[in-house]
Amino acid sequence: MKHIWVKLALVIMTVGACAVLFSSLLSVKEMDVHFSMYANEVRNQHNQEISRVALQAYQDHQGWGAEAYHKLEAVSEVLGLHITLLDQQRQVKKEWGKRSIHTSNYSVDKIPLVSKGVMIGQLVIRHDDRSAYMTLESHFQWAHKNTTLWTMAVLLILVMIISIPLARTMVRPVVQVSTAAQRVARGNLSIRVPEPRGKDEVTSLVAAFNNLVQSLEHQEELRKRLTSDIAHELRTPLNTLLAQVEGMIDGIWEATPKNLENTRSEVLRLSRLVRDLDQVIQVESGSLQMRSEEVELREVVKEVTESMSATFARAQVNFHFKGDHAVWIKGDRQRLAQIVANLLTNACKHTPAGGEVVVTVDKPSTMVRLQVKDSGTGIDQKDLPYVFERFYRGDRSRARERGGAGLGLTIVKGIVEAHKGIISLDSRVGEGTTITILFPPQAHEGEK
Repeated sequence: MKHIWVKLALVIMTVGACAVLFSSLLSVKEMDVHFSMYANEVRNQHNQEISRVALQAYQDHQGWGAEAYHKLEAVSEVLGLHITLLDQQRQVKKEWGKRSIHTSNYSVDKIPLVSKGVMIGQLVIRHDDRSAYMTLESHFQWAHKNTTLWTMAVLLILVMIISIPLARTMVRPVVQVSTAAQRVARGNLSIRVPEPRGKDEVTSLVAAFNNLVQSLEHQEELRKRLTSDIAHELRTPLNTLLAQVEGMIDGIWEATPKNLENTRSEVLRLSRLVRDLDQVIQVESGSLQMRSEEVELREVVKEVTESMSATFARAQVNFHFKGDHAVWIKGDRQRLAQIVANLLTNACKHTPAGGEVVVTVDKPSTMVRLQVKDSGTGIDQKDLPYVFERFYRGDRSRARERGGAGLGLTIVKGIVEAHKGIISLDSRVGEGTTITILFPPQAHEGEK
């Protein structure tokens, strides 16, 4: 199996090699072009200098003569060029320098000589490609190309040397995630991958993986707790019922109205548990039956609070309702009443005597708000992410004493989301809990 760092190293090498090759070829090409321009400029300067010397000699000596020929011969020897002087009829008057026996290894420049507006002759200059100057030019170009090739080779080696550790470093978090994922698949949910520095996609990947594993670990804990809690919730009333029935059969426990009422309470407890579990399953599977109608939320809340006034009175908890204006939403009236009842029941259970529960229904912005605030025991910050999980109970032993299986908020959250609402919770230990639900508003006929 080819490792990902090998593939990445090959990609880096390929890109680096292409970049080095391209830059080297471009450098050689540019050098050839600019050096050719330089060579042509030097050649033109030589031609101009030779023509200047020829004209000056012609003018100084009143024509072509030995002195003029001597100067042109000296120039030919110094520059290593073959110079031919033609007269006005383009006949050869004099030649200087050696002809190359390789007729293809030279180039020719023809320069007309004009003195005082009169054509006095023409210079034919042969530039031998094998001359010292041209040899120097070729040597310089060869040296540059050779240096470029060596530089390219060194750079390619450096790219190969750097690409391997660079690729390993870049993919190390990915490899760690892959290794950790294999261990997670084998059931090890405690593993975490160290997050690399920086804020790139790899860092996001590692963070997402760690969050996923943490969520899986929490879900596994919930699954184990769910199994344990269901077993306990079923075991307690079943054992009680079994003991009571066996007591009646054995004649130890009389079937008095009070004893039968206790038996009935345990049966109702089982019934509520099964009902709540069924609702949780419906909520999570999206199969919860919902009616869709215009509902005046304030009216629903008032009905529920009035029915629970005796409950708050027995618990010695002060209750206040705030809602001066009608607010309309679209939803299931019965399910909305269930939401309010669950929230108020929880608030009453967790608020000590003398405490306070405030319910607010209003429309502070574009959304309709239902808020339940209590001055109860509050919830620990570490437990806040899990309050809507199944069978969550902050104090499990006390929660059983107060009744309920920890499914109420799970059901509430599911019903709220089925109404396209948003539920949030804020709590401080010893200060109380505030649950806020936002519903999309519904325009009522009387308001249109």
